[in-house]
Amino acid sequence: MTDVLLDGSVSAFTEREGTLEKVANPFSNEEEVTSWTKQLLRANGSRLDIAKPISEITLGSEFGLLRIHVVLQGECSKRTQVSIRRHQAASLTLQDLVQSSSITKEQLDLLIEIIKGKENFVIIGGTGSGKTTLLKAMLNEAIQERVITIEDAPELNLLGNAVSLTTRLANHEGVGEISIAELLREALRMRPDRLVIGEARGEELLVLLQAMNTGHSGAGFTLHANSVTDAVPRMLAILAGVGVNPELGRLLVSSSVTWVIEVKRVGSKRAVTAIQRLAVGYV
Repeated sequence: MTDVLLDGSVSAFTEREGTLEKVANPFSNEEEVTSWTKQLLRANGSRLDIAKPISEITLGSEFGLLRIHVVLQGECSKRTQVSIRRHQAASLTLQDLVQSSSITKEQLDLLIEIIKGKENFVIIGGTGSGKTTLLKAMLNEAIQERVITIEDAPELNLLGNAVSLTTRLANHEGVGEISIAELLREALRMRPDRLVIGEARGEELLVLLQAMNTGHSGAGFTLHANSVTDAVPRMLAILAGVGVNPELGRLLVSSSVTWVIEVKRVGSKRAVTAIQRLAVGYV
């Protein structure tokens, strides 16, 4: 099971092996759902109320890491929405992904070559396509290195000499936020062998590409994009959003990222569907 989804007390679904199944909802009314979510968030350093109707926490559990996202009943939703994503407690290896047919033997050899050669790469795909799972499996091939990971929630949890940095949201007064871009700048001063961003979607992409261009090899990150051909336009759009002109954006992308790795849901499974060099021609 990877996901549990509650639509208030009306319906509940779980995802097992890539397929959504309807299950019994454990709550009898909306008040029970709202009370439970508020208590859970409050007990773990967050809150859910009219002033903050959308909240998210990450919890460790015997079942693995749980990311719990909640939208409170009210202006944003007719019922309280709870989305729980489970990340496996045990790390999958690239060999495990071969056994599950997520990657082929030829892809395995190429992915190991990318890691051992310390080449920069981006893993692209949609939500729930397996980007983080693949990134984690690849990086666990480099456990002898000092890998610094920067994420909104500590989902990678790598083996070996790895350092995990996570963002911090602003407090109720709107101050104290620590962003991925800020953490990445600090990570550059922490003697990393390899820098990794869980997901690039803002200023952190610019900081990472600049780091790649100044000698930080072997960097990796994930990106929401529909296909290999969409990867570069997506990166350019993010860069444009933080004030980078198109010409400089193209130069940064083409001189920084060597490989684009595409993952998709194929039926009920998640699989690597393409591994391609990012050539200047893409840009």
